[in-house]
Amino acid sequence: MTEEKFILAEKLRNYISRYGINDFNEEHLKKVGLCLGELKKNFTDRQDMVKTILEYERKCFEDIFNEYNFKGWNAIDIMLIVSNEISDRFFEVSPAITITLSKVFPEIFEEHLQLRSDFIFEKIKINIEKGMEQGMYKKDVSSEMIARMYIAKLNDIHNPEIYPPEGFTFATIFTTLIDNVVKNITNEEGRAYYKQRKQLYRVLNFR
Repeated sequence: MTEEKFILAEKLRNYISRYGINDFNEEHLKKVGLCLGELKKNFTDRQDMVKTILEYERKCFEDIFNEYNFKGWNAIDIMLIVSNEISDRFFEVSPAITITLSKVFPEIFEEHLQLRSDFIFEKIKINIEKGMEQGMYKKDVSSEMIARMYIAKLNDIHNPEIYPPEGFTFATIFTTLIDNVVKNITNEEGRAYYKQRKQLYRVLNFR
């Protein structure tokens, strides 16, 4: 996947969220910084566009863990950093875009969900085990069960009956899920630390 295609992917996602995926109007494309020539040069068809948009989304998740060296970090701080970074990168993204893509290319979307779920599952599971070792999380929680429950709730983002797309952004839902997970698995010491660090990150202008 070329860097140029990834740059175009973000603009394409913006376009589809506004105008849909069935018609690429030159005037509308200009409003999001695109032109038909660019699309024809970089994409073979709509399926190629959708694959790129979804791969771009997964890359945004993975980049956070690649950009930060979390070795030696407190598990709660890792959760807060990830939550803030996701909020920043997906601040204006509505679940409506993924609902649209899932309807047009369901098989591609299901593959995307599985790849994203596998990646996040491992990260959540590792974090929970880390937090238990550090004495921040309850000792009697199952890291695998909590990670699976989290993934199930995360995938609910794409259910318009649960989260009407006009009322929620992806970032808002994701950060709320992280907040609920941390509050449910922390012990007394962990909850106090979480409250303190959450306030600190707000002061430091993390979203």
